[in-house]
Amino acid sequence: MIKPEQIKSFIETRPFRRFYLETSGGNYLVVQTPDHIKMPPPAFDLIIIFGEDGLVHHIDKNTVLNAAVVGPTPKSQDSEIK
Repeated sequence: MIKPEQIKSFIETRPFRRFYLETSGGNYLVVQTPDHIKMPPPAFDLIIIFGEDGLVHHIDKNTVLNAAVVGPTPKSQDSEIK
């Protein structure tokens, strides 16, 4: 399980690089920009991701298994998860 502080480090990295969150349910959710993710105060076990599909995803922080940058370099921002 990944800690909320680790997710925040992905959000705050400059230049920003797209990253994904892998959940215990087997879902991979891509965070396109820092504006596409919200993390309420620590008292809430919630992460909100605004997907490119127009959906709003509500995720329990305790279900996030992994996070990783999408694509090998900032120039390859159009890379897809393989």
